[in-house]
Amino acid sequence: MKAVVLAGGEGTRLRPLTFTRPKPMLPLGPNPIIHYVLSHLSQNGFKDLIIIPGYLKDQIMGYVGDGSHFGVRVTYVVEPEGVTFGTAGSLKLAAHLLDETFLVVQADVVSEISLMDMARFHSDRHGEVCIALTNVEDPSAYGVAIVNEENEITRFVEKPAPGTVPSNLVSTGFYILEPEVLDYVENEKWDFAKDLFPYLMRLGHHLFGYTSDSFWVDVGELKGYLKGINWVLRNLVTDPPRDAKLIGSPSEPVFARGAVKIGRGSHMLGPAWIDNETSLGENVHIRPGTVLKENSRLMSGTSFETGVAFENTIFGRNCSIRSTIIGERAVIGNDVSIDRAIIGQGCNIGDGAKILPGSKLWPNTRVEEGETVDGILAVPRDKSFYFDTGLGQYSGILATSIEEFLDALKIVPLESLEYHIGRRDLEKWTKDVLGSIQLADNIRTVRRSQLMGEDLRLQLVEAVKEWADRVSSHESPSDPQKQVDPPLTTI
Repeated sequence: MKAVVLAGGEGTRLRPLTFTRPKPMLPLGPNPIIHYVLSHLSQNGFKDLIIIPGYLKDQIMGYVGDGSHFGVRVTYVVEPEGVTFGTAGSLKLAAHLLDETFLVVQADVVSEISLMDMARFHSDRHGEVCIALTNVEDPSAYGVAIVNEENEITRFVEKPAPGTVPSNLVSTGFYILEPEVLDYVENEKWDFAKDLFPYLMRLGHHLFGYTSDSFWVDVGELKGYLKGINWVLRNLVTDPPRDAKLIGSPSEPVFARGAVKIGRGSHMLGPAWIDNETSLGENVHIRPGTVLKENSRLMSGTSFETGVAFENTIFGRNCSIRSTIIGERAVIGNDVSIDRAIIGQGCNIGDGAKILPGSKLWPNTRVEEGETVDGILAVPRDKSFYFDTGLGQYSGILATSIEEFLDALKIVPLESLEYHIGRRDLEKWTKDVLGSIQLADNIRTVRRSQLMGEDLRLQLVEAVKEWADRVSSHESPSDPQKQVDPPLTTI
């Protein structure tokens, strides 16, 4: 059976880290996410893989190559640029290669689910679709499946409200499909859970649910990413890389690769991973779930518990870092506190600053000494949107965040709105800088209505406000590759 790996998503939920790396190439310990996805397929006997990359595809293709490192054969089917694909829609690109039963996996899901058992389950039922399901404590953020005594799925409920959940079974993003199912995908934007599966059920086709309690997590957002790191690190205890060396107690192992400097009085509890050329000062504390990539430097008294520091990050003295991902070449000052945040590449955080839970810092953002950051995703000045009234005619108004963008839409001259909507500048900025495909689509709909004057302003304000309100109240997608934009505020 062939396996199709969907690896084209832009990784909006993990921005700003995914500005420079596609989501499957973000590290989960010694290796990137896609390493563990492909290893799982190979271990389950899937040797003939089709990978569908899109966003920053060269990094994925360069790392995976022909697949021989994983004991598999890889064929690439590349998403064309400028087209937004849904999870089911992208599958149509590979339809010419799929003439027999095949497996679909997402490139941002790590799992121990037995895909061999799932394949046997599908073969025994003779249905068109088999979906791997798992039990979760709070299914309200997922697509929930209701199954009968024969394991046939009778209904899907998309993100049921808390207290109304009819089942705790949710889709894991592993699907086995018969090739004729592809004939029902009507356009490239279709998703599996939202579009294709409900459509097949309305037509009377048979969808079965294979239930597994094995480990599974969507690593496409911060909480799942950290959970995936812990899973990888726990597995290192029984299967460490050949070039890794054990530091400290085997019961609380810290693994290191290459030359690592450790200062006096430093205390390390694993499982944790430290890469080549990392330097720890005196009395540094490393706690379980921590990954330090190449050439990270932690000064004396700093504590790091659960999370990742990408390459060439520098931490000052007496910092406290918890449940956080920090992009490459970030510089963290002395006495900085960061909790449950994502820090973008090249950020510079001043002494005594506090980054509160849920915050995100855009790449190259500067946080001043002693400042407190709460729920911020900042845009550097060179990425701001400058409102012009014509070519080279600056209106004096700019936006560095979604709040400023919304406020500006209410006051800029009408000729500025008409100028930018006609040039599609608003769509491009919201997609490329704010990272929101959803908002860009909303603005595109307004543009196609061909409104002018105050009617145009009213519709743009409503479209942006509706999007901002919605993303501020949603945390997780129901489909592993479905993108949900983060809340945006400004410093």
